[in-house]
Amino acid sequence: MGIMNGPIKKNHFIWLTVALVGLMLTGAFSREISQNLTLELIEYISVALLLLSLLSLKSKWLWGKGFFMLVGVLLTVVVLSDLIQFIHYEYIYLGLLLIFFIAAAWTVGKQVLLTGEVDLNIVVGSVALYLLIGMIWSIFYTILLEFSPAALAGFDPGLWQDNMSTTTYFSFVTLTTLGYGDISPTTPIAQTLVVLEAITGMFYLAIIVASLVGAIKSKKPA
Repeated sequence: MGIMNGPIKKNHFIWLTVALVGLMLTGAFSREISQNLTLELIEYISVALLLLSLLSLKSKWLWGKGFFMLVGVLLTVVVLSDLIQFIHYEYIYLGLLLIFFIAAAWTVGKQVLLTGEVDLNIVVGSVALYLLIGMIWSIFYTILLEFSPAALAGFDPGLWQDNMSTTTYFSFVTLTTLGYGDISPTTPIAQTLVVLEAITGMFYLAIIVASLVGAIKSKKPA
């Protein structure tokens, strides 16, 4: 136990950040391969990367157990979907993924924003939290497209696994308020989500900067 706790505590948010970047790359590369392999690639690699991220999220026993159970349920759903076809599988998969990201964001946010310390681990954690926020909105957009394919203008939506790489791109463009304009919301719900994400991105940067600056100032001698 001592051997495991050492590196996990030292690199607390490294694996989570690596896993999130890996998820983004998986979605991007999946568009370049055979359609028959796309879904399996996203499903199993995403589960593997979520398991990798647990190295960063199991600091507390209760939370850690909950994260392991959630990933276990997700893996069970993925395996069952390959054995038997059941209705609305995409909503179950995306819903479980959304719950994981929200729980992870809550866990990371409490440690990054309320720790009162600044070190490399906290800086990496703030990056991981930013990625989590973007991924959460990406899932919202993906689910929205399942109900309303015309909600986002600028690309032709297809299967949900193909849409995720595009919604992830759109999510981070919105979160960073870049606003390229190649994709735009066309329905009231989509427009509301875009506005809320843009506001979240602006306030996140303000809050994280204030938190880090405040922690640095608190370390300086009076």
